[in-house]
Amino acid sequence: MKLRLKTTSLLAAAMLLLTACVSNSNKEVAASSASETASEAITASEAITAAGENETGSKGESGLAGTHTVVDHGGNRVEVPDKIERIVIDQIPILSTYMAYFEGSAPHIVGYSGSFKETISDTALKNIAPELLESSDTVYAQSELNIEEIIKLKPDVIFYNANNKEHAQILASSGIPAIGFATVGADSPADPIERYKEWLSLLEEVFGEKGKMDGFIEAGNRIVEDVETRISNIPEEKRPSAMILFKLMDGVPQVSGKGVFGDYWLQHLGVKNVAEETKGFAQVSFEQIYQWNPQVLFINGPGLLKLSRQDVIDNNVEGVDFSTIQAVKDKRVYNTTLGMWNWFTPNPDAPLVLAWLAYNTYPEEFSDYPLETVIRDYYQDFYGYEITEEEMEGMLQLR
Repeated sequence: MKLRLKTTSLLAAAMLLLTACVSNSNKEVAASSASETASEAITASEAITAAGENETGSKGESGLAGTHTVVDHGGNRVEVPDKIERIVIDQIPILSTYMAYFEGSAPHIVGYSGSFKETISDTALKNIAPELLESSDTVYAQSELNIEEIIKLKPDVIFYNANNKEHAQILASSGIPAIGFATVGADSPADPIERYKEWLSLLEEVFGEKGKMDGFIEAGNRIVEDVETRISNIPEEKRPSAMILFKLMDGVPQVSGKGVFGDYWLQHLGVKNVAEETKGFAQVSFEQIYQWNPQVLFINGPGLLKLSRQDVIDNNVEGVDFSTIQAVKDKRVYNTTLGMWNWFTPNPDAPLVLAWLAYNTYPEEFSDYPLETVIRDYYQDFYGYEITEEEMEGMLQLR
């Protein structure tokens, strides 16, 4: 209503000015003045209308004011607000990637899985984006969706695991726009070096900032290309066999088999994954691991496995005997209790993870690689954060 009144007033003023001009000067001049004045009035009207549109948001693909359409990793077309100020995250470990998107901060997040707070407390993320620790717990142990608590937080949008169909149905019933992010089990490969880029690209779509992360992704690509070029020059006979211990529950080991994040890390390293005959996060026996006898053993990090490198090397894990494994005998055991997040899952440190893995897998070939400098520069340039000595020691796990 205000816009219409202002526009009408401007047009009325234009007509009064036109009448005055006609009575005091020749018609030709008056006509010219009228044309110019009317044009000014229309321009003013357009400016007022544009200002109103800027306040309420632009029209999206759907034609609805203040929204735009996003196609998520599940292939769903979702209408999301142009202005997003409240976000809830269900299940997916996207907090560190989200922080990277905002160059070292994590605004708008009002709720996420309670179990993530424990993970954050073991990483550098708690110091880079401490506001995450203030968000509400809305999901228990990444599995039980508390939709009532989520609705109370009044989110503008919800991020969830695109492969969790049960959660997708519950979230859809809430009427709140929900965006699915791919993890394991999606149509595309669960390659963590690619997955974090896919997450960043989808965040660009959600926030309407296409191309925002191009520089960040290109910098990461350069690190990956450098590391993989070095690896490509290593003869096959110098490439060890390896295994990733994903979990250890009640003495039962779970390893990274074919098709999960850990398997792709080992592929990038150019080593043989001794557990490749299994699929997914596979439960196996220690007898099977003894038979595989990996030369390098990587242990999963914070949030998934509370097992230290030294405990394994010293064979101090209750009810388990690691002593006969070649990697343990040679002390080639490495624990990823480091970085922005669990380094075996998708996260914005992915290029650094590959460099760290290669540095430990090929100590001779990477003896001159400036790993510490690469990590420090990356955090400073893209997260605006200076790593402490304690954090760096935890990340490097110096051999």
